[in-house]
Amino acid sequence: MEDGEVSGTNHTHAETGYDPAYEWPGYTEVPQPTTVLNESLSSNFKPWSLLRLLVQTSSVLSRTQRLAVLDEHKEVQFGRDVAPAGSGTPRVRLKEMAVSKLHATMFWDAGRREWAVVDMGSKHGSFLRPGGYSGPTVSVGEDLGIRLSPSRVASFPRALKHKDALTIGSTTFVVHIHSDRISCEGCSSSGSGDNIIALFPVSKGVKRAREEVGSIPSEERDAKKALTMLKRTLLSRHDTARSSASSQPSSYVDRSAKRRALFPSSPLDTPGVLSPRSDSPCVTSSGSVPMPETPAPPQPLPESNIGRQLLMKQGWQPGTALGSQENASGLVEPLEVSATSNRSGLGMPEKAPTSSSGDWRESGKQKRWADMIDKK
Repeated sequence: MEDGEVSGTNHTHAETGYDPAYEWPGYTEVPQPTTVLNESLSSNFKPWSLLRLLVQTSSVLSRTQRLAVLDEHKEVQFGRDVAPAGSGTPRVRLKEMAVSKLHATMFWDAGRREWAVVDMGSKHGSFLRPGGYSGPTVSVGEDLGIRLSPSRVASFPRALKHKDALTIGSTTFVVHIHSDRISCEGCSSSGSGDNIIALFPVSKGVKRAREEVGSIPSEERDAKKALTMLKRTLLSRHDTARSSASSQPSSYVDRSAKRRALFPSSPLDTPGVLSPRSDSPCVTSSGSVPMPETPAPPQPLPESNIGRQLLMKQGWQPGTALGSQENASGLVEPLEVSATSNRSGLGMPEKAPTSSSGDWRESGKQKRWADMIDKK
């Protein structure tokens, strides 16, 4: 048979080596369970079991906060400090020294399909009572269960079961795990949500404003309305504080009178005494303007003066100028210092002081009047 020739129909499958099992069956749809398909298409479906923690006893948490709702989270931390800024992992904060900064962690183990708890190397340890919780409370000093790890050593993951008791510090949580993701009567939250523990930090101002606004019913909850109510509450509180501050009467306090009463003999406040920080005209108690002191005329140096003796040893004689005899152009008499009146500067013309029987205010008026006359 040549190439391209079609063989006859008399040949069997054994002769040609053909088997119908080798044929491609085509696209076949494998039926899937309806429940699994619906769960995968549902946006609210979570592949982990429902976990809620019921506070049985605690000395640090508020009496109203008795439930930790972890429906939307696969991990939760326990510690003394607040979660870092920007962290998306929820944290139950227990503010006591028996709890480490990051004490323990609960997480969903996808491989084993179970919730587990790990001690993060705390000092005082985490205690787990497995096999169901029996008893109304668990107090410190009683049998708290099995310690997950020694002090300062991280533990291996320990599986959690329904109604296990986990003790961290003075707080004991009862674990509620529901595989059908339907909460029971013991772990259901109230309608207002007041008994739910905050898993993320909330600022004090926003928290107080929310308390003043009050809870909004779920059927009437609107983001814009809630924001408007929050703004009105904050603004009204600010206006109230401003009005209360403005309503208080402001009394004027004469501090100068107090200072004069405490220091009656202060030279800076006494009229008639020259002040080093003031150039205002002053008069004495007798009513006359003080006269500037005239410096004494220069006197020759005595023979006992050390400088005079040293100059005479070098050849200087009294009545002669300093320097060599060839250049006898030096000064024989010393320069005279002219004193200024009332701390006036150089070049100030001298004026005869005028006596006045009034106080320094009147003398100041007369001085300004005399300056005006001189300018004209």
